[in-house]
Amino acid sequence: MERRDGRTRQLAGLAVLLAAAVGVACYAFGRRKAELNVPLLDGSTVTVVPGVHLLGGIGPSAAYAVETADGLIQIDTGLDEDAQRLKAELAAQGLDWKKTRAVFLTHVHGDHSGGAQHLRTETGARIHAGQADAPMLVAGGPRDAFFSTFKMPNQSLHPTTVDVALRGQEIMTFGDVRLQVLATPGHTAGSTCYLVERDGLRLLFSGDVIVRMGETPLGTYSTYLAPRFGGNAQAYLESLQKLRTLPVPDLILPGHPNASVGPQSPQLDQEQWETMLDEGIRDMEVLTARYAAGGARFLDGVPKRLLPDLYYFGDFHGAAVYGLFSSSQFFLFNAPGGPDGSGLREFLKQQLETLGLKPTEPTAVLLTDCGKMETAGLPQLVVTGPVNVIAAPSAVDTVKKLCPPGTTVTTIDQMPDKNQLSLTAVPLHGRGVAPIAYQIRWAGNTVLISGQTPIVIDAQSRAALQAELTQSESGATDYINSLRKLAQIQPDLWLPFLPVDAQNATMTEATWKTMLDKNFRAASEIGQQGR
Repeated sequence: MERRDGRTRQLAGLAVLLAAAVGVACYAFGRRKAELNVPLLDGSTVTVVPGVHLLGGIGPSAAYAVETADGLIQIDTGLDEDAQRLKAELAAQGLDWKKTRAVFLTHVHGDHSGGAQHLRTETGARIHAGQADAPMLVAGGPRDAFFSTFKMPNQSLHPTTVDVALRGQEIMTFGDVRLQVLATPGHTAGSTCYLVERDGLRLLFSGDVIVRMGETPLGTYSTYLAPRFGGNAQAYLESLQKLRTLPVPDLILPGHPNASVGPQSPQLDQEQWETMLDEGIRDMEVLTARYAAGGARFLDGVPKRLLPDLYYFGDFHGAAVYGLFSSSQFFLFNAPGGPDGSGLREFLKQQLETLGLKPTEPTAVLLTDCGKMETAGLPQLVVTGPVNVIAAPSAVDTVKKLCPPGTTVTTIDQMPDKNQLSLTAVPLHGRGVAPIAYQIRWAGNTVLISGQTPIVIDAQSRAALQAELTQSESGATDYINSLRKLAQIQPDLWLPFLPVDAQNATMTEATWKTMLDKNFRAASEIGQQGR
């Protein structure tokens, strides 16, 4: 018994020592990770850790160079076809671009792949890319695949040789550096992350799967676009679930660090890593469920049924046209027209026939704005029959002057059969002529039909917004107040007067919040500039 007890004590002591050693190792690892001396990333060129360099002067994206005993590994190559800015940034870091041995593209988008072919021609470096993006790289098109919805008219397309089409899970070594390929489709069909091990650190080069650190880090915007732009919600969901199984990398190096709100650390702890991915997983679960239930409702110019008896007829002279049938009533939203105001009736007839519906004259036109674009087709539309026109109270007299004598122009409160629509008018201010949005509860969904508030923010739409909001001292403030009203609504479908780039009408809580946040930010900046 005594010998057994002694051996037991020895084993217990050994276990304690082993546990302590493991604890010290974990503590040391945790301390080493916490104490990594890495700069905050703001998109400027910087050495992240010795031998790993962020090349940020090539905008709008970033590229990375990894030094190995065999030469340079280049992760993405920027927008320039001749890679001139990339070469300059490498030189600024004391690196010789001619020593590039391999190029790894995270995805097909031109701001990541533009300089790859030039580097290959000049250095003999082999180009690696995700298998599903390779055909488009090799073909040099189509344009939507390379630039998505971004307007880059001065950028031309060119074929890029893909020497190695990656399936995922490949492991490659370059001297002292180990690189693992992670197939992470969703942002594009062939989006790929690279997990690089160098000097005891695990570095994740995420491309636009994780587009930035900090606020809205994931590049899921492409999953809300029409399929021709390459995004896929189900694939993105599965990619995030795959990343969720990994221990947090020591450093996460995203595709657009310059897009973060302020400088951001490339380090996350395990909880932050899981939280970031879990939020994206939830968003993609919601979106895929909506798509599965018929929620892939792209405003791409093709007429389609959005909900029972609610239709998108396509675009007419740059404006979206929507219609709703209820009982024997046909409610049309807005009345755009050509330069002389003609053609709307013929357009409606053709689109109704395309949808397999009987051509029908509208019984009411609900205006989201009383400006020229929204009302151009009104005079000819109402001339042949009794059509009620619904406008904001302050614009009723103005709209009456546009219509033939005897046309009934009223407010929403005076509209016949209003109650059968479960319709609420939301008066807005800031831009346009007596703008108003309509909130409709229809087929179990909340539908928001609006004019030019809010908008999809891009360079062109922001310039137009600025031009209009600066026409009055209160323009920006009024617009922001209108956004606050709309923030009280959570639409399942958002149907704007001016859809952009085949946007998806289906809204999740996250996408609606992001949309409004971008409008808030733009209006706030415009207001500050005007002071």
